[in-house]
Amino acid sequence: MKKTVLIPLKDWALEQGLSYSGALKQIQEGRLNARRLGRYWYVVKEVEAPGGEGVVLTLFTHAGGAGKTSLARDLGYEMASRGKRVLLVDVDPQANLSAWLGIVDAPVEETLLGLLEGKGRFRPREVLPGVSLIPAHVELARAELVLIREPYKMFALRKALEAFRQEYDLILVDSLPSLGSLAGVAGMAGDGLLVPVEASPKGLQALPTVLSVAQDYAEGLASLGMWGGGAFVRALIPNGLEGTVRDREVLAQLEGLGGRIPLAPPLVRRPAVYREAQVQRLPVQAVGGEEVRREMRALGDFLEGILEQVKAELHKEVA
Repeated sequence: MKKTVLIPLKDWALEQGLSYSGALKQIQEGRLNARRLGRYWYVVKEVEAPGGEGVVLTLFTHAGGAGKTSLARDLGYEMASRGKRVLLVDVDPQANLSAWLGIVDAPVEETLLGLLEGKGRFRPREVLPGVSLIPAHVELARAELVLIREPYKMFALRKALEAFRQEYDLILVDSLPSLGSLAGVAGMAGDGLLVPVEASPKGLQALPTVLSVAQDYAEGLASLGMWGGGAFVRALIPNGLEGTVRDREVLAQLEGLGGRIPLAPPLVRRPAVYREAQVQRLPVQAVGGEEVRREMRALGDFLEGILEQVKAELHKEVA
């Protein structure tokens, strides 16, 4: 299975023992396959990747309170309970996912910041049966500064996670509620986005911007030969329903997108249950009743379909 990887020209030159200007001269003379993104050059390589079938999806929206982090935790547990090997990646400097799974003050070197600064590497930790975690740390906020200085590292997470596709069946990236550079790193890390939508006017108002940004990500990746799939937003996940007329209106508007984006089974608002899950550092299924477990089973069934679709696209690209 072949994958296109982009190596920052600066890093490639260092590996080859060349000066940056010497590497740039090779590009100018047509002796080096490279592409330019903004002000930076990347060496393009086709490499044999492990034949793993792991799928990478990012939980993404810039609207706070949409439930990205709890979904990462609970969906990860749900899929692991079905026998899948799951990796969660915390890319939010608030590190709520890490804390909710019992990891507090993780070494910075084991987080995304360590990868971006070249001072560490990922060491996933098992946090639940079948579920491992790459944690975050409050210092991860510094990543925005790193990316301002070295924006060519926008694809560092995508490249790093390729190595885990053989080891894990599903990799879920928990992005921060932002549209900044760090969110871009998370958003372009894999095979598309899962977008939680709060069942409220605020949730609907945020959606057009998310869809527009997702299109930008897809076009940017496609221009670099790193994306050939269909819609980059894999699903919308309605969250926080309360059984009101407003909920029905929100669902109707989401369905009104014309079937272009799959709509997941909705999740009901249960603040007491979710607070208890945070306190006990457990998935919501472990503290809630049968209704909660039924909801998550339905969402898991839905996600199984998304995973099969993504795998089919990946096989088509290889063929």
